[in-house]
Parts: sequence; structure tokens; C-alpha cells
Amino acid sequence: MPSMTEIQIYEKVKSLEREISGMKIALLKSGMVEKTNQKLISLEGIWAGVEITVEDIKISQKSLFPQEYNL
Repeated sequence: MPSMTEIQIYEKVKSLEREISGMKIALLKSGMVEKTNQKLISLEGIWAGVEITVEDIKISQKSLFPQEYNL
């Protein structure tokens, strides 16, 4: 598997942020959760100078989605 470039990793993080935002909206519309008064923040600036490897992403995916990796 070819390694991801920094730009590809950045784009993946942005995509995940959009997906999470969509899930939050769906949950709010469904009435399963109530809106808080907390201001939403972007994680974009938090990544400055951080090196994220493909291995880091794989470990995170296994942590978040264990059912898909323990087949």
C-alpha cells in the first residue's frame, strides 16, 4: 500500500470533520441528543507541525472501529 502524502492526510482529516459534523446534525434532528451552548471549533490549526503516519491512522481506526478489525 503506498504511503499517504501530508496533503492526502490533511484532506482525510477535513473529510472526517465534515462527516462528524453531518452526524451531529443528524443526531440533533432525530432528537436523540440536545444541543449544547458550546461553540464548535475546528481542529485544523491544532495539527500544525504534527507528523501523522499511515500507521497512526491505522491504529486510530482499529481503536475507533474494533468490530471491523476483529473479524
